[in-house]
Amino acid sequence: MAALPKKKISRVRGRTRRAHSAVKLLGLVLCANCQQPKPAHIACPQCGFYGQRKILTTKTDRRIATRLKRDKAAAARKARSEAKKKAAPKSATLAASRDRGQAKKNPQKQSKKGSDKK
Repeated sequence: MAALPKKKISRVRGRTRRAHSAVKLLGLVLCANCQQPKPAHIACPQCGFYGQRKILTTKTDRRIATRLKRDKAAAARKARSEAKKKAAPKSATLAASRDRGQAKKNPQKQSKKGSDKK
């Protein structure tokens, strides 16, 4: 069984004991990097800096990173498509020249076969 008080504690006594337990406002200071108010001794929630070092990745940082990644992927796709466009005419001309060469060689082979039969 738990311990019980022998006498009632008055309101004044109880409240005096709990006087130090009150919630206090934190002192705000300006961030050295972005000049936004922030709690002292805590990394800035706006820019993610604590002193001169970047500690946190903020929502803005994530947005910038995804935008850069998307732009990089788009540039790579564009470069690949341009490379295919440049390579396509060359491959078509090579294929056409191969076909011409085979067409010339085939009649010669047929004529040789025909001469063997005679």
